[in-house]
Amino acid sequence: MTTGLFRRDRTPRMRPLAVALTALCTAASAWADATPRLTDDASVRELARRSGVTLLAPPPPHATALVTNCDDSGPGSLRDALEAAVTNDAVDLTQLTCSRISLTTGAIVFGANNVAIQGPGRNELLIDGGLGGGVLYHLGFGTLIVEDVSIGYGFKYDPDNQIGGSCVHSGGNVALANVDISVCNTVSGGSYSALGGAVYAANQIQIVTSSITTSEAKANGTGYASGGGLYAVNGITSIYSTVANNVALGEGGTPSYGGGIFSRGSALILGSEISGNQALRMGGIAFVDYHGSPVTVANSTISGNRATRFGGMFALTSLSLYNDTIAFNTSHEWTDGTHYFAAGVHIMVPGEMDSTIIANNVNDGAPAQYPTVDLTGEPGSGFNGGHNNVMLCGAPCPNDTSHEDPGLHPLSDNGGLTRTHVPTPGVWDTFGGTNLLGLPFDQRGPGFPRQSAGDFPEIGALQINSDIIFANGFN
Repeated sequence: MTTGLFRRDRTPRMRPLAVALTALCTAASAWADATPRLTDDASVRELARRSGVTLLAPPPPHATALVTNCDDSGPGSLRDALEAAVTNDAVDLTQLTCSRISLTTGAIVFGANNVAIQGPGRNELLIDGGLGGGVLYHLGFGTLIVEDVSIGYGFKYDPDNQIGGSCVHSGGNVALANVDISVCNTVSGGSYSALGGAVYAANQIQIVTSSITTSEAKANGTGYASGGGLYAVNGITSIYSTVANNVALGEGGTPSYGGGIFSRGSALILGSEISGNQALRMGGIAFVDYHGSPVTVANSTISGNRATRFGGMFALTSLSLYNDTIAFNTSHEWTDGTHYFAAGVHIMVPGEMDSTIIANNVNDGAPAQYPTVDLTGEPGSGFNGGHNNVMLCGAPCPNDTSHEDPGLHPLSDNGGLTRTHVPTPGVWDTFGGTNLLGLPFDQRGPGFPRQSAGDFPEIGALQINSDIIFANGFN
């Protein structure tokens, strides 16, 4: 695979754009050629199709507006370019030599339906809200594309309306590639809800090789707080990305949902890390859809998320798990007298599970005979599939499921784009796993094949029985 989208390094990519204002057509063409299509990879396209997910691809740019300074406003500023943009415009920040755009007059509000923002690199430029308001507020109903930039320090508060997305808010879709978003706070008051601490989309969210961290959705009154990191009204796609250490918090006693992600509609989580997120309910991910939209989680790690109820992941609709590791999530509430609640995964309807580890998830309200509470489900639910290791199945698991401790090492950088758990080989994986989706790589992405020559596919998000040298010294 040669697309820039899946590069392992995080250095800025060179984008040779024309800078002369008299050559906007040439610059627009260069932007289109240099920008990686978010649908380039054939295996990702096929998995998205099977998962019922529509991948978002950049539209052809109509024109390229060149941002020439890091001022808050005025000619040559990002604010000026976005406010003047029309549909299919591309806004180019790659020529900037400054490292920070500080917004001192509030969020940049713009209305073009489809608009793209091209940065010089996530480590090269930060769009900084200064905790004085939102950052990017897209009123359009198309797709807002943001690439190769960091966004942070957004703060939105409204006591009189529902509010969402302090760093990125869109009336349509949000597509992020090679973007870091952090320290974003969305706060509501009264009876209104806070939705999406960092990013809110009225339609879909797609993140590719990006990170959403250290953000919060907070309801100060009696409204709901949902999606500490991301809130998508109509589905989410996460590819080789990290959603970590986000919080959904309801101060008024109303439950909060989805510390990391809250998503309605079809969803695909691939090669991603969802870790350290918190909410009252559904600490890591809340897949909440009442129309039966399918959800697929593949080659991913759900770890260290915390909630009173459902620490790791909750799925109201059909959930398919392939080659995942779901571990070390914690919760406190064991039962409401009728239903039982796992710390790892809770499902409402039947799903599919193959070559997945669910282990060491702890509910400290459970009886002492259950040292781990990894999986529960409503009556009639359970998983089809095979080649899994689930330490405690509180809902039907496939018949060949083993129930051993896989000896997972701490979440760490073992190479690739996201952190993983290294398991200890043992009786739990005697018969190996499968690769039903035909994924070319494990969670870490290119350079880390799911199945090397002479190897068999393994259980969990990490393929350890290969000749790859891990960053932390394991072999």
